[in-house]
Amino acid sequence: MDDERDVWEFAVGLGLPDETGPGALGGEGIHPIALALEESVHRIEGVNRIPCYTSFGPVNALSEFAHRAWGDEYDRVPVECCLAVYVTDDELDALVAAVVENLGIAEDGHSSAADRTVSVGLRIIDLDSPSNSFYQHLVDQFRDRAGATG
Repeated sequence: MDDERDVWEFAVGLGLPDETGPGALGGEGIHPIALALEESVHRIEGVNRIPCYTSFGPVNALSEFAHRAWGDEYDRVPVECCLAVYVTDDELDALVAAVVENLGIAEDGHSSAADRTVSVGLRIIDLDSPSNSFYQHLVDQFRDRAGATG
């Protein structure tokens, strides 16, 4: 088994935010899709075995453009749920399958969990880039756990 690990980020584009509830930008609680992404990780190696981080908010690049073009009051920016993980290639392949199953994503992009069409992106995070230093905590978390279970 290949033990070489990388940080990967899934981004699930959800379109415009809901008006109310956990899918709203000002909503309380964790977005249900973020919870489903985290559950996908737990299915691979068990709860808290793979370091992960979920987030929910506007798509940053689209938000930056919209606010510069139309001002800070512009509120029609699509949102996304993201999942960052520190995994091997085998774990990543298993996680992709788990995400598809947990979100109920069909080949046409419709997600039964989100009850809408979604887009799903996957990118590797270059930890050598200073702009990605935030993700180093996933590596540290894995190393701390590996040292504790030694």
